[in-house]
Amino acid sequence: MKRRASKENGIGGLDSFQDIVANLVGILIILVMIVMMRARDEFSQHPTNPTAEEVPLESVEQARAVALAVEGSILELDDITQHQEFELSYRKRERDRILEAITLAEQELISQQKTLSSESQVSVDMAAQYEAMARELGDLIRSRQVLKQLQPDVHVIEHMPTPMAKTVFGKEIHFRLDDGRISYVPFDELVDRMKRDAQNNVHKLHDHSQITETIGPVSGYRLRYELGYTNDVVKTRTGPRLQQKIEMLQLELIPVQAVLGEPVQEALTDGSQFMQYIKRTVPETTTVTIWVYPNSFDDFRKFKNTLFAMGFACAGRPLPEGLYISASPHGTKSVRQ
Repeated sequence: MKRRASKENGIGGLDSFQDIVANLVGILIILVMIVMMRARDEFSQHPTNPTAEEVPLESVEQARAVALAVEGSILELDDITQHQEFELSYRKRERDRILEAITLAEQELISQQKTLSSESQVSVDMAAQYEAMARELGDLIRSRQVLKQLQPDVHVIEHMPTPMAKTVFGKEIHFRLDDGRISYVPFDELVDRMKRDAQNNVHKLHDHSQITETIGPVSGYRLRYELGYTNDVVKTRTGPRLQQKIEMLQLELIPVQAVLGEPVQEALTDGSQFMQYIKRTVPETTTVTIWVYPNSFDDFRKFKNTLFAMGFACAGRPLPEGLYISASPHGTKSVRQ
């Protein structure tokens, strides 16, 4: 009885071990399935293959157009290169033919010269010299014709018998010569008006150090002057002192219109306005001062000759283009001839 009990106990222990192994295998299978399911979910959420970026159709068309243009340029350059190579090959063959023809001609000329007599060779040399001299003569004739065309025009400068220029201190009558027209300048009349006008405007200098006033017009001109304070050093018994006084700083004569006066040819005739002003003065005591712009220097010579023939002294005062007739206390006097 005891042996049977022991045998049953041994069999029961083996079954328990098998149950344990079966349970472990089931657990492992379940764990493997759980891991596979999690791996599948993770793969579905994060795929390994990157998604393709969508490109606009316009960009694709532009890229295709650029590629076609580049391809066309390459084909065109290839055609040009082949054409140039063909042209170079053709020109090279043509040059070789010309050189060959020149060489044959030179050889033929040398052989013919060897067969000529001495007299024939002399005639050939003389003919060559004749052609060279004929070409040289033609060059000389053409050069002579060119030199004749390049000969400068000679302007005769008339000499006026006035050995010395003198500064003007007496009566002076003023004219303005611009663009081939001469006009009378009422210089003295406007200066007299300026003196009276300046006395009436001196009180303005109490508030300003300098004032500008305009008077006129008189005979087609206005006078604009500046009045202000000046400082001078004067000598006294106690030594030099600084003295302040009021005086005219500058004046300008402004024409009221751009075209003023009468033409030169008309002014030089009897009865013109210019001649009427001139005949009112005395030649021995009056100097005719003409303010001249650069465009009328040649016309000034005509007036100078006419006035000299009439016995008048003439003074020329050049004016830069665009500037008015002006004067100041520190200016220079006219120089007559």
